[in-house]
Amino acid sequence: MGNEDASAGQLGGGFGVGEQLITESMTRSEMVEAWRARRSARRSAAVAVPGGAVDGFALRKWRKAGVFGAEAVARVEDLLRGLLDSAEAQDETRRWGADTIRACLDGQPAPQLLPAIKALLEAAEPGRAIAQTAAVLSVVHEAGLPWLSPAGERRLAVIAGAVPAADLGAADLPLAEEDPAGAFALQQALDRRSLDELTVHQLEAVVPWAPLGVVDDLIEAGVLDRGHQPWSMRADAGEQSYLLARLAPEKTDIALARSLGWDEPAEREAFLAGAPVQSAPGSLYDLLQRITDGETEVLKELEELMPRELVLRLRKVREGAMTGSWDPDIPADRGLWRLMCALWEPRAAVNPARGPYYALVALRHAYDLICQGERKKAQAQVDKLVDYDGVPAEHAAEAWNMFAYLALLDDNLDLAYVSLARVARTDRRVEENLALLERRRGTRRNDRDQPANPYLELGLPHKSEHWKHQWRERRRADRDDLDLAAQANWAKLRIEQAERTEDWSDFFVLPLDPAALRLPMVRPKSLIPRLAAMPRRTTHRAAADLAAVRDRAIADLLPTLLTAPRRPDHDHRTTS
Repeated sequence: MGNEDASAGQLGGGFGVGEQLITESMTRSEMVEAWRARRSARRSAAVAVPGGAVDGFALRKWRKAGVFGAEAVARVEDLLRGLLDSAEAQDETRRWGADTIRACLDGQPAPQLLPAIKALLEAAEPGRAIAQTAAVLSVVHEAGLPWLSPAGERRLAVIAGAVPAADLGAADLPLAEEDPAGAFALQQALDRRSLDELTVHQLEAVVPWAPLGVVDDLIEAGVLDRGHQPWSMRADAGEQSYLLARLAPEKTDIALARSLGWDEPAEREAFLAGAPVQSAPGSLYDLLQRITDGETEVLKELEELMPRELVLRLRKVREGAMTGSWDPDIPADRGLWRLMCALWEPRAAVNPARGPYYALVALRHAYDLICQGERKKAQAQVDKLVDYDGVPAEHAAEAWNMFAYLALLDDNLDLAYVSLARVARTDRRVEENLALLERRRGTRRNDRDQPANPYLELGLPHKSEHWKHQWRERRRADRDDLDLAAQANWAKLRIEQAERTEDWSDFFVLPLDPAALRLPMVRPKSLIPRLAAMPRRTTHRAAADLAAVRDRAIADLLPTLLTAPRRPDHDHRTTS
C-alpha cells in the first residue's frame, strides 16, 4: 500500500482518510453539504501551477476538453504531469500515451487526450493501477470534468458520497461485467452496513482482493463461512493461513499456528497429551487443570469460558454428585474422577459392580472408614468389594487385605489367615502380613500386642512420613476426648519404638500399595472444547480498508472514460 498511497498523493486526487472518518458519522445530506462547502472553498482559493498562475490562454485552450475554470485547469495539468512522472515503462502504448499528453500540455488539448489517459492508466503496474485510477477519477469528479459516460458519472458521484445510491436509476446500476471485482456492490454494502445483501457471485469476486479487514467483516457478519473456503482464494500465503485459522482451526497445525503467533492449538495439544501447560491464571486451561485436581470452587468461573454443550455436561457432573449416580458417559472420562470425588462423599457402602469408577471409590471409601475407626461401616463396604468378582486384580488384593485386617482387629485370626492365603497365590505382597498372622496365631492371647496398625490409627498409610504432624493435629482436635487422645498417644509410642529398632514387622501393612487408592492424574478430555477459531487480528471498518474498497470501486469505472469529452451545456456542473 505504500506505493499506492504515494501515487495517490502525487496525483493530488482522491479523498483523505480524515474525510472518510468524518463521513462515517454524517447523514447523507450533511455529507453532500460538506462536499459542496469544501469545493466552494477550493474554488475561492488562489490557484497556481508550478509554471505560474493559470492565464487566459490556458483557460481558453482547455475549454474544448471540457475543463472550465482556473481551479479545474490547474488540477488537470497537475494530474497529467503526475501521470507522466509515473510512466516508467517504455512499451509502445505508454510511449504513445505519454507523448499525446505532453503535446496536450504544451499545445492545444487534442481529442486523443482521454484515450491517452486511459491507456496510461490501463498500462500501469498492478500495484499502482488502482490508486492512480482512483486518484484521476476523483479529480474528474471534484473538478466537474465531463470525461465519463453519464451512467459512469452518476456511479462515481454515489461512490464519492456526493449523492445517495437511491438516486441511481435501474439503468445506472452496474451489470456484473461492469463491476467485475464486485467493488461497487461491496462499497455500497459497507456504506449501508448491510453486507448480507451481497450475492454469491459478488462474494466470489470480492474475496480475492478485498482488504483482510473487510474479509473479517464478512466473516463476522455471517456472510462468509468455511463453506466458501476463502483461504483458497487469496494469493498471499500468510493471509491463507490466517483465514484458515479463522474459519477452519482444526486444519491448522501447530507450526502454522505458531507462525501466526497463535498459542491456543499448541496449548490445547499439550493439555490433551498431559504435558505441563503454563496457562495464565483464570484462563481456560488453568481452570481445567484445577478441576482436574478436584478444585470445585472454580466451576462457576469455568462455565463462563465454555461453550453451551460443555456447560451442560459440567452441570451433569455436579447434579450427579447429589446422589452419587451419573450417566455412564460421565465416569467413562477418567479425567473427571477427581472432580466427582471432590463433589461426592458416599454416605453408605458403594456398589463396585456399577463400574470401574465406583469400584475405586468403594476401595477408597473402605480405607477411609478404617482410618476413621468406623469398623462396622468399613466391614459393610469391604464385604461388597470381596463379593464382587469383577473387581480389578490390584483392587481385589487390597480388598482382601482390608478384609483380613478387620478380621485381625476382631481377633479372628483364622479368617484373616484364610483370606490372605487365597491372595498370596497370585500376589506376594501379602507375605509379610501372612507371617504376622502366623506369629500371632502362635502367641498366647494374653501375650499378644494390640493388633491395630498405629499409622492407620492416626489416619495415615503404613509407614507414612507425616505421622508426627498428624499426631499433633489429632492431639489438638481430640484434647477433650480422653479415649481418642490416649489412642493417639499409643500410636505415637508404637511408631517411635519401631523407628528406634527399625522393626515394623508387627504392623499389619495396609494398604499394600498406596498407588492403588489414588485417583488417576489424567485430563478431562470430555470437557476440553473443540479448537475455537483464532480471534480476529484486523480492525473493524478500518479507514484504510474502506478507502481501498472505494478506490477499487472508482477504478472499475475506467472503461466508462469517454474517448472525447461531451459538449457541456449550461446546466452541466463544469464551471468554477
